[in-house]
Amino acid sequence: MTRVHQLAGAAGSAAWEATSAAYYASIARADARGDGTVRHRLRPEVGDGTIEVTPLHSGFHLVRYDVAFAAGHRIDYRFPGDHFELEHCVEGRVRVSETAAGADELHAGSVALSPRRATGGVVAHGPGERYRAVSVTGSWARLDAYLGGLGARSLPAVGPEHVARERYLGRSAALRPVAEPLAEMYVHRRTSPGRLLYLESRLVAALAALVDGLAATPPATGAPGPALAAHEVAALRRVPELLWQRRHDPPTLAELARASSLSVRRLTTGFRALYGDSVWAYHRRRCLDRAAALLVETDWPVSRIAHEVGYASPSNFGYAFRRDRGTTPARFRHAHA
Repeated sequence: MTRVHQLAGAAGSAAWEATSAAYYASIARADARGDGTVRHRLRPEVGDGTIEVTPLHSGFHLVRYDVAFAAGHRIDYRFPGDHFELEHCVEGRVRVSETAAGADELHAGSVALSPRRATGGVVAHGPGERYRAVSVTGSWARLDAYLGGLGARSLPAVGPEHVARERYLGRSAALRPVAEPLAEMYVHRRTSPGRLLYLESRLVAALAALVDGLAATPPATGAPGPALAAHEVAALRRVPELLWQRRHDPPTLAELARASSLSVRRLTTGFRALYGDSVWAYHRRRCLDRAAALLVETDWPVSRIAHEVGYASPSNFGYAFRRDRGTTPARFRHAHA
């Protein structure tokens, strides 16, 4: 039987601290580092990987997940309305079922934002499924005060319930720009005096993108954009994994459409509506995000990483990486080593 773990309370509260401590103690062994980071390494019988928690000077906590649970893993959560969480899935997927928002899964590229209301539900990891993600946790009150201290206004109102629900389940294209600075926080492993300052700078960049995304005028009712049926959403959710599986021999849009039982037009317009980007731009970003993680986490030569993420040659990979990240793979590795 799958054990159900419990988390409760707003981030930073006594209830949060108690339930978090009990949760980590039940699944992992802790290893404290000099900068305040605690690395929770999963016990062998639980699975493989780590959950790293780093307190930031701003009062928020950065949580980085790189886990694969051996058996089904479920977390039952109950958070009050002041709980703030911003999460970006770098790789893999996790299923979320929430009382008011409904059920869906966070997948590679998703950015999820907690609403300003009490939430409760279940997070479920599939057996053996690798999940890599980065999360910033705190409280909405602290966030408003932090933004005010930076000279910014508090975040705009979250809008109608259906809009908050889309953001909570990682479906909102408005949050896509938040992914890049969060991904940079995920891959940064450099131990240096400026490490926390760098992470704080990426937090500010992520919050700036969040403010801009929430302040953007939503499309008017009836504006262009496909209304997707449930079976179409399910088919489109499978497209990123199909592309990843065939990254060494990419299918054409027509082949993807046939595999998804959609027309090419429905595939392209539906994918953009769901993910906020074109099919190929999304796939390219996913490959480069994975390459950035491999540059930091492994000592593989660049040529091997290029092949692993689907590039035919190291030179093509180097050009694409430099255009996306503004630096070469070698320099990126050195900066984050």
